[in-house]
Amino acid sequence: MFLNELNKKESIAFVNLVELLAKSDNLFAKKEKNLICDYIEELSLNKDEIPHMSFDKIIEQLKDSTSRIKNIIYLELIGLALIDGSFDEEEIKFLNAIAGQFKFTREDQQKFIDFFKILKDKYDSTFLDADSKINSLKELAESIL
Repeated sequence: MFLNELNKKESIAFVNLVELLAKSDNLFAKKEKNLICDYIEELSLNKDEIPHMSFDKIIEQLKDSTSRIKNIIYLELIGLALIDGSFDEEEIKFLNAIAGQFKFTREDQQKFIDFFKILKDKYDSTFLDADSKINSLKELAESIL
């Protein structure tokens, strides 16, 4: 939704974080693989130009990013963690490590999780048309970024 705000360095770091998170639960689900391909396309990157980075190198690349960029990245990572239908212990550890590096509080983390609860409720509701749902979700996401 907001990935277009990342610069190239942040985009490459983000894709590496996504891959690390997707593999953290030892279940590299097809949905996760497809989502990574979608991210690469959305970020206008070529898979061949994305060097593999260690967690520490990724954090180093993102240390000077704005809090908004860090929020966008974290929001997307939570979405990825939830896509395979499970939010297992390894994914939670990984997300907590990111939150710690980004200096997020537990309250900050809960805001992101609550966003996805609201997202599911809005998605499941049938009384809103698609455009209304999208606009409503974008406004909600903007409020936590």
